[in-house]
Amino acid sequence: MSDRAITPLGRKIMAAILGSTLIALALAFLLHLGPTVYAFRQEVAARVSAQAELMAASLAAPVDFDDAQAATENLATLSLVGNVRGAAVYPDEGPPLAVYAQAPERLASDRAVCRFGLSSLRVACPIPAQRPGAVLVMEVTLEDQWNLLRDAFLIGLAILPLILVFSYRLAGRFRHKLGDPLGALTAAVRDISRNKDFTRRVDYRSDDEIGLLVAEFNAMLDHIEDRDARLNQHREQLERTVDERTAQLREKQRELLRNNRLLKAEIRKRVRAEMIREEVERINRHDLKSGLSLVIGYPELLLNGGGLNPEQEQYVKRIRSAGYRMLDMIRNQLDIFKMEKGFYALKKADVDLVELLCDLEEEFLPQLRTSGVTLEMLLDNREVEGREEFIVQGERQLLRALLRNLILNAIEASNPGQHVTVILDGSGPKRVTVANPTPVPEEVRPRFFAKYVTHGKENGTGLGTYFAALIARTHGADIAMHTSQADGTAVNVVFR
Repeated sequence: MSDRAITPLGRKIMAAILGSTLIALALAFLLHLGPTVYAFRQEVAARVSAQAELMAASLAAPVDFDDAQAATENLATLSLVGNVRGAAVYPDEGPPLAVYAQAPERLASDRAVCRFGLSSLRVACPIPAQRPGAVLVMEVTLEDQWNLLRDAFLIGLAILPLILVFSYRLAGRFRHKLGDPLGALTAAVRDISRNKDFTRRVDYRSDDEIGLLVAEFNAMLDHIEDRDARLNQHREQLERTVDERTAQLREKQRELLRNNRLLKAEIRKRVRAEMIREEVERINRHDLKSGLSLVIGYPELLLNGGGLNPEQEQYVKRIRSAGYRMLDMIRNQLDIFKMEKGFYALKKADVDLVELLCDLEEEFLPQLRTSGVTLEMLLDNREVEGREEFIVQGERQLLRALLRNLILNAIEASNPGQHVTVILDGSGPKRVTVANPTPVPEEVRPRFFAKYVTHGKENGTGLGTYFAALIARTHGADIAMHTSQADGTAVNVVFR
């Protein structure tokens, strides 16, 4: 707890009681003086109004005869009445007929009226004369009301010390009654905060809220003391557990160091084996490409030499196409690696997919005849004739491999008499769909585009759909597979 100084609650209680007492006295004083002054002014108004009516009755004859002297003599009798500042008799118009002392301003009225000022009162009373409109105006002073206020104030000052002494003693009793237990509670809280001694208790019992607060505070200290005891016991047990686990961890670290040394040695062996494997693959690719030069070169010589009938020329072209396809597969090994690592440099150009599909149809013709499967190609819901164009941006060699893998996969998955359909859609983003009526097995669906996933193929490698998906993503295209028992399988490639 902070050591900053605090204001005792007892002082606040005394200040609240004394302040409330003074405010109550002030309000009582004001509430007493207000009606008193009001009653005094109403009494003066009633008395002066009666005097004005009597004086007005006596002035009727002088007003009728326009006798200013008689009127003045009648007004002079007001000298016997105290507090009269002045009076005047006003006819219906013109200057006053008679004046006593200081002439007050005229008040025009057909009945008696009173006008109060701060320290004066003016009364106007009609004179019951034959001449209409004559009025008597009197003004009296209200100085006695200030004397009344002074006397009340002096009486209040005389009584105030007695009330303050009584209030002070009463506040002192409340201060001890409420402040002492709260002070003891505050001292206990501060001592516990400084010394962390939760065995201390506050000795106070009462059936009020403070007694309940002290009882709950002591109960809270009991709970904290019990909790600390259990925490100390748990900490000791935890320290023993930590020591045991530390010893186990050190043993594990020693074992891990031994395993790391063995792993490093194994990694060095694997690196050397990988370097040897890559070198062997490089040599094999070089030797395969050298051998393929004959497979590709001799068909070119036969085709250029002529003398072949159409059927022989078709067979030679197929041999040449197979050689180029094998050469592409050898070259694609390095491209696959680059695409997997994400640093393949795509060489974009306009590629006509209709032309690629026609070449692939020629390539798949022997397999289609053997399997009894029919290949259909549609462009915007019309059968492709071969003269159309469907241009996309990409690399011809890779797009050919993409379409070849998807179509080959669909042909191999189809049954005799079924159709494999390639749909080219250019109505929106350019889309290529390869569909066949056979659904994909359920165990393969979640991993259809994964590496080395195959099903039901004796010589399948599981790389066809993986390579197709890799090429599509390299071209920035979206590829997805949809399959069901009712609709078969469709693979969609959308070029963005």
